[in-house]
Amino acid sequence: MFRSSFVVSIFLVAASSSTALAGSPTEPPGALRLSLADAVAMAETRSPDVLVARSETDVARARRVGAGIIMPANPRLSLEARPALASTPSPALGYASILDFMFDFGGAPGARVREADAHLGVARADLSREMREARVRAWRAYLRARAGEERVDRISASIEIADRVLRATRQRSSLGAAGDSEEMLAETDRAELGASLEKARADEARALMDLRDELDLPPERAMVLTTALENPPDVAPASVLLAHALRGRPELATLRTRMALLDATYERLGKETFPKIGVYAGIDAAPDSPIFGMLGLSVELPVVQRNQNARAITNAMRDEESQKLGIEARRIARDVLAARATYESRRVELDIVTSTALPAAERALELIETGWKSGRFDVFRVTAAARDVARVRALRVDSLEAVWMARLDLDRAVGGLTP
Repeated sequence: MFRSSFVVSIFLVAASSSTALAGSPTEPPGALRLSLADAVAMAETRSPDVLVARSETDVARARRVGAGIIMPANPRLSLEARPALASTPSPALGYASILDFMFDFGGAPGARVREADAHLGVARADLSREMREARVRAWRAYLRARAGEERVDRISASIEIADRVLRATRQRSSLGAAGDSEEMLAETDRAELGASLEKARADEARALMDLRDELDLPPERAMVLTTALENPPDVAPASVLLAHALRGRPELATLRTRMALLDATYERLGKETFPKIGVYAGIDAAPDSPIFGMLGLSVELPVVQRNQNARAITNAMRDEESQKLGIEARRIARDVLAARATYESRRVELDIVTSTALPAAERALELIETGWKSGRFDVFRVTAAARDVARVRALRVDSLEAVWMARLDLDRAVGGLTP
């Protein structure tokens, strides 16, 4: 459910951006073109933690082998020799043998099979949880890498402005219309932007390496991320998200499967208290005595009740898991409401920066730069306006990354957003 709803929720974004980015002139030869949906799908199958959890399901599946055998132990063969200890008419050596089979007819074999199946259910729930965490990590790394690309682009655009101002300042300085202080100020702004650009490139490279790690890709494998960071969509009302979370959160599924396992264990311990029944056959050949055959039944005598301690502990553990289930459900409800509120606030923040702050800063720079060229403003006003544009552009990238991270947190709280 998580995967399908997740892919639907991001498909429109991926489709809208992949076409625009196709055939990029800076794309390395042989690079892996990776959309957000592709990265998430690969994380489900290639993440190291998922592979380990899948191996644990194989271990749990192996518990079923031999669990339903009704013979709790191998048959036991007893042999004995019977020499005569006193003088007898015949010094012949007597002998006897008994072959004993024990059977478990109290329902314990079937209970062991059900317990093994419950172990497998727990392992599968853990696998589902690990797959979700792998998807979250891949999504987070992808968003960080994509935001890093956005920062590099925005800082590069600001550097173009700084270069334009620096060239104009040097030209004015050569004509005697500007002093050295103005040129130094322009050079300082250009140098600061260059340092910020290198930091943004380093952050982008780190996020890409984290994504390679989650997808278990070679460190040298080039990747081209094709899903652009656009305004995220609306989400369902809180009541719908809460209902979906209580159905889809893997933590709740894990707790339920553990309770089912403890139920199966308690049942198996109870079935094992039923006395085992044995069938034996033998032969008795004593000296100077006829040879007898034997065939009979044996039954365990339940003098001491078995599994009392184990059953008491199992019952207490089940009560503990039941209490955890209620606590976790209430915690999930709080997480969903908090994550949704944060997401909506981040969307409003992004809208304000995108629709108001950034256009205003860019228009102010345009007007001030035009006035500076005509001699109405000094370079200090221009550099201040350029700094404002760079700051607001960086703020927009930060807000865009924050709103998608909030969407990721909401998705994680819900256990998979509904389309």
